[in-house]
Amino acid sequence: MKRKARTVRCYTDQELQENIDIALDKRSSHHVSTVLRGRPGQALQLFNGNGKEYNATIVESGKKTLVSIHDANRCSTESPIPITLIQSVARSDRMDMVLQKATELGAHSIVPVYSRHSIAKLDEHREQKKHQHWQSILISACEQCGRSVIPVLHNVTTLKNYCETLTAPTDNEHRWVLSPTASHSLNPESQVQAVQLMVGPESGLDDDEVALANQAGFTALQLGPRILRTETAGLAAISVVQTLFGDYL
Repeated sequence: MKRKARTVRCYTDQELQENIDIALDKRSSHHVSTVLRGRPGQALQLFNGNGKEYNATIVESGKKTLVSIHDANRCSTESPIPITLIQSVARSDRMDMVLQKATELGAHSIVPVYSRHSIAKLDEHREQKKHQHWQSILISACEQCGRSVIPVLHNVTTLKNYCETLTAPTDNEHRWVLSPTASHSLNPESQVQAVQLMVGPESGLDDDEVALANQAGFTALQLGPRILRTETAGLAAISVVQTLFGDYL
């Protein structure tokens, strides 16, 4: 049986409107014509992060890809629970996977932090390049998974600085720092309207770092009897939150 053709999706930072023809920017043109092999006459779905999907048709592909936009629909793929993942910066391949999968799982925002046992702090230039790389991963993940809102990617900061920026949690906002030695577990009966999940590096957070998180309103949380890797813990936690309080099941 012939497989139904998949709708080609592409992010662009351009302003999009219904019933207009536009030339895509360089990055989007390359993605449509080279990566996705889009051809004239093929259906295309554009988004620019405003929560809408713009249905279009490819008019011309190549270095300068022209598209005709027809109409727009409000996308319904965003989680009803705003989830913030505070992730200790891990080695490149692990960090890339966390960002990609957290986007697919519905994270609303991601805060990369330096903790005591995370990778060494990068200089400003390398941090900027790394941020651009991470942003491209979020965009690609949204193109693949059907999201039309790009998760907010915060600048890298230290765990201490991030905790110090937080005010007291609002009603039904839950903050959890993942710890394999914690005694607290999730209560499915809780009223949850927003979640912050903090994940340590491969060797974990030190006691004083967990204490710092506690002072910022985080409760130490254990997901189960097994110790999870840094690239697994946050993703598992997001999945549990989405199942209990979000849009899974």
